[in-house]
Amino acid sequence: MRESIGQDEYGSANPFDPDDLPNLNAIGPSAGSNDFEKYAVAVIIVFGALIIGGLMAASMTFGHRNGFLFALGGATAAWISGNALLLDRPRIYALFVGIAAVLLIGSTLTLVI
Repeated sequence: MRESIGQDEYGSANPFDPDDLPNLNAIGPSAGSNDFEKYAVAVIIVFGALIIGGLMAASMTFGHRNGFLFALGGATAAWISGNALLLDRPRIYALFVGIAAVLLIGSTLTLVI
């Protein structure tokens, strides 16, 4: 049984199927739902959490209270910026991303100096 445009029996698109070459434009990005943006946001969140968590852990390990508090403040500012993004407030988002960046740089400097 032949499946719909550009899909095999498992439901995945196969743009290299020779039978579907005339329909190749019909299965492009406009027809399907490309979730690259969601994956990019997920990667940013995961690696951001790893960096902030790593700064907190390193500050606690080396006994730098100020570094831990800077990292905690950066994490809080990043969390608030995420909420501002969800509420479609780009200026507040940019402000809190900047605050988070400054606090995390401060946390890193307390470990280095």
